[in-house]
Parts: sequence; structure tokens; C-alpha cells
Amino acid sequence: MTTKEEKILKAFGKNLQQLRLERGFSTRKFAFEADISASSLGRLEAGLSNPSLTTLLKLSEALKVDLITLTSGK
Repeated sequence: MTTKEEKILKAFGKNLQQLRLERGFSTRKFAFEADISASSLGRLEAGLSNPSLTTLLKLSEALKVDLITLTSGK
């Protein structure tokens, strides 16, 4: 993975965590709501994993935000 990709994944993870916390979700509760494992969520929030489109859709639905907000923090 390139440095640019790493920066993008870190920024995505930070935004994902911020959105989750703003909505009052614990890691386990949010993982359950998004239908992903808590360990997968942890890797995403740490910027260590690249989410699939399916996972992005699950996350955005659970957070009740659009994909732009989820991926860009806007």
C-alpha cells in the first residue's frame, strides 16, 4: 500500500469513528447495527483495512448518512 492510500484509509477511519461516536454507538453495538464484525470495524477505524462497497453501504445505512459524508467527512 502506498503512503497516499494509507493516508486516505487513516482519514476514513478517523471520520468513521467520529460519526459513530457522535451517534452514541459503542464499537460492538455499531458493528452489530452495520452487520460487520467488531474486529473488522476496529481495523477500519484504525485505517488498516480497505472497505468494500458493500461494507461502505452497510456503514452509511447504520449511521444514516450518505456515502459522501461517510467517505469525506463533509
